[in-house]
Amino acid sequence: MRLLALTLALLLACHSVWACGEVPAQARVVEGAQFRLVVLAMPAPIPLNAPFALDIRLCNARMAELPRLAAVDATMPAHRHGMNYKPTLTKLDWGHYRAEGLLLHMSGEWEFVFDFAGAPQRERLSFRINAR
Repeated sequence: MRLLALTLALLLACHSVWACGEVPAQARVVEGAQFRLVVLAMPAPIPLNAPFALDIRLCNARMAELPRLAAVDATMPAHRHGMNYKPTLTKLDWGHYRAEGLLLHMSGEWEFVFDFAGAPQRERLSFRINAR
């Protein structure tokens, strides 16, 4: 039983190092109050008028329970509208998600928004990009 617990702890520690340590150069890192969000577009950079996916990882320094990623969306604040498609969100592993079916149909500034559930306090993280 102790061997199983030790193996699980090592696996979780390795997962945390990847998500929180060395981050791919193209990834976006957003610091929240309770955890860090690491987002990698596939393909990178994000294409205009073509579908893409986001690889999303959450981590925190305490290895505590992470909140659940409830929704991913992108909007154009200047135009007050969002994407024409709703992305699908899949949980792949502990703190690891994939959002697929995103498509930025106009050039300009887009804001990606990530909503979380199950945190002690509701948390929403975001970042902006200029799509060309």
